[in-house]
Amino acid sequence: MDGSTRRTRFENRVELEREFLTCVNQRFGTHAPLAGMTGDAIDAWRVRAREAGCADEVDVVRDLLIEISKRAELIADHSRDVFDREGRAIAGALDDLRVMLAKAMSTAR
Repeated sequence: MDGSTRRTRFENRVELEREFLTCVNQRFGTHAPLAGMTGDAIDAWRVRAREAGCADEVDVVRDLLIEISKRAELIADHSRDVFDREGRAIAGALDDLRVMLAKAMSTAR
Protein backbone atom coordinates (compact mmCIF):
# COMPACT_ATOMS: atom_id res chain seq x y z
CA MET A 1 0.00 0.00 0.00
CA ASP A 2 1.42 3.36 -0.96
CA GLY A 3 1.21 6.61 0.97
CA SER A 4 -1.48 8.06 -1.28
CA THR A 5 -3.83 5.16 -0.50
CA ARG A 6 -3.33 5.70 3.24
CA ARG A 7 -3.90 9.42 2.81
CA THR A 8 -7.09 8.81 0.82
CA ARG A 9 -8.45 6.49 3.50
CA PHE A 10 -7.57 9.01 6.19
CA GLU A 11 -9.23 11.80 4.20
CA ASN A 12 -12.32 9.61 3.72
CA ARG A 13 -12.47 9.02 7.46
CA VAL A 14 -12.17 12.74 8.22
CA GLU A 15 -14.87 13.55 5.65
CA LEU A 16 -17.16 10.91 7.13
CA GLU A 17 -16.61 12.19 10.67
CA ARG A 18 -17.33 15.76 9.54
CA GLU A 19 -20.57 14.61 7.95
CA PHE A 20 -21.82 13.20 11.25
CA LEU A 21 -20.44 16.08 13.34
CA THR A 22 -22.35 18.50 11.11
CA CYS A 23 -25.54 16.47 11.42
CA VAL A 24 -25.40 16.39 15.21
CA ASN A 25 -24.31 20.01 15.55
CA GLN A 26 -27.15 21.24 13.35
CA ARG A 27 -29.52 19.84 15.95
CA PHE A 28 -27.61 20.19 19.24
CA GLY A 29 -24.77 22.60 18.44
CA THR A 30 -26.33 25.68 19.99
CA HIS A 31 -26.54 24.08 23.43
CA ALA A 32 -24.09 21.17 23.29
CA PRO A 33 -21.78 21.05 20.27
CA LEU A 34 -20.09 17.77 19.44
CA ALA A 35 -16.36 18.46 19.11
CA GLY A 36 -15.09 15.15 17.76
CA MET A 37 -15.85 11.53 17.02
CA THR A 38 -13.69 9.84 19.64
CA GLY A 39 -15.40 7.90 22.39
CA ASP A 40 -14.36 10.49 24.97
CA ALA A 41 -15.65 13.41 22.86
CA ILE A 42 -18.96 11.64 22.27
CA ASP A 43 -19.41 10.80 25.95
CA ALA A 44 -18.57 14.39 26.98
CA TRP A 45 -21.11 15.64 24.42
CA ARG A 46 -23.76 13.33 25.85
CA VAL A 47 -23.27 14.74 29.34
CA ARG A 48 -23.46 18.34 28.07
CA ALA A 49 -26.51 17.61 25.90
CA ARG A 50 -28.37 16.06 28.82
CA GLU A 51 -27.39 18.93 31.14
CA ALA A 52 -28.64 21.39 28.51
CA GLY A 53 -32.08 19.82 28.81
CA CYS A 54 -31.99 17.81 25.61
CA ALA A 55 -34.21 14.75 25.58
CA ASP A 56 -33.21 11.24 26.53
CA GLU A 57 -32.85 10.50 22.82
CA VAL A 58 -29.26 11.71 23.16
CA ASP A 59 -28.49 8.25 24.55
CA VAL A 60 -29.64 6.66 21.29
CA VAL A 61 -27.70 9.24 19.28
CA ARG A 62 -24.63 8.62 21.46
CA ASP A 63 -24.78 4.87 20.81
CA LEU A 64 -25.06 5.46 17.07
CA LEU A 65 -22.16 7.91 17.12
CA ILE A 66 -19.96 5.39 18.94
CA GLU A 67 -20.76 2.78 16.28
CA ILE A 68 -20.14 5.29 13.48
CA SER A 69 -16.82 6.20 15.08
CA LYS A 70 -15.78 2.55 15.11
CA ARG A 71 -16.78 2.15 11.46
CA ALA A 72 -14.85 5.28 10.49
CA GLU A 73 -11.79 3.86 12.21
CA LEU A 74 -12.16 0.65 10.21
CA ILE A 75 -12.34 2.66 7.01
CA ALA A 76 -8.93 4.12 7.79
CA ASP A 77 -7.63 0.64 8.64
CA HIS A 78 -5.01 -0.75 6.31
CA SER A 79 -6.99 -3.90 5.64
CA ARG A 80 -9.13 -3.46 2.56
CA ASP A 81 -11.52 -6.33 3.35
CA VAL A 82 -12.99 -5.39 6.70
CA PHE A 83 -16.50 -6.62 7.42
CA ASP A 84 -18.79 -6.39 10.41
CA ARG A 85 -20.10 -9.37 12.36
CA GLU A 86 -23.05 -9.90 10.03
CA GLY A 87 -20.74 -10.04 7.02
CA ARG A 88 -21.95 -6.79 5.49
CA ALA A 89 -19.45 -4.43 3.97
CA ILE A 90 -18.73 -1.31 6.01
CA ALA A 91 -20.20 1.08 3.44
CA GLY A 92 -23.61 -0.59 3.61
CA ALA A 93 -23.54 -0.58 7.38
CA LEU A 94 -22.73 3.14 7.34
CA ASP A 95 -25.75 3.78 5.15
CA ASP A 96 -27.88 1.96 7.71
CA LEU A 97 -26.36 4.03 10.51
CA ARG A 98 -27.04 7.26 8.57
CA VAL A 99 -30.72 6.34 8.36
CA MET A 100 -30.85 5.37 12.03
CA LEU A 101 -29.13 8.60 13.08
CA ALA A 102 -31.48 10.71 10.95
CA LYS A 103 -34.45 8.98 12.56
CA ALA A 104 -33.06 9.46 16.07
CA MET A 105 -32.29 13.13 15.35
CA SER A 106 -35.83 13.72 14.06
CA THR A 107 -37.34 12.38 17.28
CA ALA A 108 -34.98 14.35 19.54
CA ARG A 109 -36.64 17.35 21.13
